[in-house]
Amino acid sequence: MEADFCFHESNKSQAWEILKETLQTKQPHRIIIKPWKNKRSLSQNATAHMWFGEISRYLISNGAKYSPEDVKEMLKHTFLGYEVIEIMDVTTQLTERVRTLKRTSKLDTGDMFQFMERVEQWAVSIGC
Repeated sequence: MEADFCFHESNKSQAWEILKETLQTKQPHRIIIKPWKNKRSLSQNATAHMWFGEISRYLISNGAKYSPEDVKEMLKHTFLGYEVIEIMDVTTQLTERVRTLKRTSKLDTGDMFQFMERVEQWAVSIGC
């Protein structure tokens, strides 16, 4: 079970219900409480994709053959890292834990800003 919601005075009873449901699973869970920030903005996403294209063109002009999507995946690998998710194998019906690149769509505006700042610093360092 996973829950991601804005915890506020106005919805504390909803939060308590989620906690009770979680406890009924008899499994340990991690609870992280941090200040609420909205998900990354559309303008942040558009800017990041523009950068991936520019970096791709720069790398291609210097002999590398990386598409904007390749650049995005490499930058996520370098600056965002991985998370472990649970996914079911449809043939065995067993749930497996697998590592996958973090997704920018799951970042809040602050985390996306930090990711983009690191990308920008790296791009400048290679002369892009």
